[in-house]
Amino acid sequence: MDRDRVVKDELGRPLFDVVVDRRALAERVCERYREVVDDWPALVETLLRPLPVTLWANPLRLSRERLVELLARSGIHARPLEWSESALELDPGARPGLHWGFFAGLFQVQEAVSMLPVQLLDPQPGERVLDLCAAPGNKTAQIAVAMRNTGTVVANDLNRGRVPAIRQTVKRLGLMNVAVTVKDGQGLTARAGLFDRVLVDAPCTCEGTFRKVRVPQVVTDRFRESTTRTQRRLLERAVALVRPGGRVVYSTCTFSPEENEAVVDAVIGASGGTMRLLPASIPGFPTGQGLTSWQGRRFDPQLSLAMRIWPHHANTGGFFVAVLEKRDDGPAAAPAEYFRPPEESAEWLSPFVDRLGIPAQVFADVSLVKRGNRHVHLVPRDHRLPQAPAPDMLGLPAVRRRSLPLKPTTAAVLLYGHLAVRNRVELSTVQLRDYLERADTSVEHSQLARCTGPGYVVVTYQEQTVGLGQLIYERESPRVWLRSLMPKAWRASVAEEVS
Repeated sequence: MDRDRVVKDELGRPLFDVVVDRRALAERVCERYREVVDDWPALVETLLRPLPVTLWANPLRLSRERLVELLARSGIHARPLEWSESALELDPGARPGLHWGFFAGLFQVQEAVSMLPVQLLDPQPGERVLDLCAAPGNKTAQIAVAMRNTGTVVANDLNRGRVPAIRQTVKRLGLMNVAVTVKDGQGLTARAGLFDRVLVDAPCTCEGTFRKVRVPQVVTDRFRESTTRTQRRLLERAVALVRPGGRVVYSTCTFSPEENEAVVDAVIGASGGTMRLLPASIPGFPTGQGLTSWQGRRFDPQLSLAMRIWPHHANTGGFFVAVLEKRDDGPAAAPAEYFRPPEESAEWLSPFVDRLGIPAQVFADVSLVKRGNRHVHLVPRDHRLPQAPAPDMLGLPAVRRRSLPLKPTTAAVLLYGHLAVRNRVELSTVQLRDYLERADTSVEHSQLARCTGPGYVVVTYQEQTVGLGQLIYERESPRVWLRSLMPKAWRASVAEEVS
């Protein structure tokens, strides 16, 4: 019997053990879908196996091929997934979140099936895109890198407590085209402006995450009904905020037709013919079709174009994705007004231009804006902010305002460090361990060939930028130290992962 022993512990102390019969739970969750899934026993068996470990290479930093090479040097075997240009699958038990490349922003760990909605959204450079329910930020990050750090990505979430996760992802991956807002997505108004594309990765009953959850919960009808009402209102908001000719992608991680086909059917029916479904398919990724009926209820025949991902088809979690397009044959929308913060002086770029030798023209398409009193931030010049809600975070923090000499941020150094022609220090494996643990490390004079003296430097390992450091020259001694400026929030806790 497939069982899992779980300690119920509210205060950090073991109280009692509960034996969870996962097979019985899997059968209970899947029973209502027996008649619509092609192989019910295979679905149940797949739910009892752990999920593969998957991630995607950050194209702002390196190619997938280069990432495969770097992971292999650390003993991690990675296989490209044919349906994606950047995704990789790792061997079971791999721990990529502890690899040095994660802290360097070379990749993002994300479940394979969770990558599909953004691939179907197909965001383009320079566009204006809304991620309506953004936390923890994986899909926001996918959108931003697909747009090559241009245009506008508004990452919105209701829960302020989940925003720090988005912030850390934005910084680590070097995403300057993201504005984070905190608002119930159901309440976004026309002051947010119109968007070329909107992603609604809606809150749901999460049946498709069974393989990730240690103690899966059985969904009640009451909770499902409440969730469905929220999902419909979110999708209706997305339809209102997308421009004519624009695209909306609606996704959930549940099997429930009430939360999937029924929601899309209701919104299409209420749109007065302005919305239509596009085929949701990705070459090389096996999926099922959307349902056109469920328990005696018939849906719009277009729902067959939606994508149902059953875990046994591609060894993934469960997901549903529908792609909607707004007709472009109505009256032209009135031009929207967007908020533009005042620009700061280019003198703030001196840590990059003067100290690191990065050519000034690199920043020609970037604006410097003030956000609070701590940092000057970088945003693309074609960034178009909503009038409301006001962003909780805007762009990429680049320079600390109150430091002398001006201190570049780790986030900006990770983005631009590969362009530095001076004040770069390549670390050995032992030195990298110290750096990731925020410990000072001694450097050899042979490592200082491209350095002009004490001060801030780009820290590299295996020719990849890993962060910011500070050279300290001892008085009356030939010794030189590198002070680690690895952000505390990013600190590696397991040094043996570095190799």
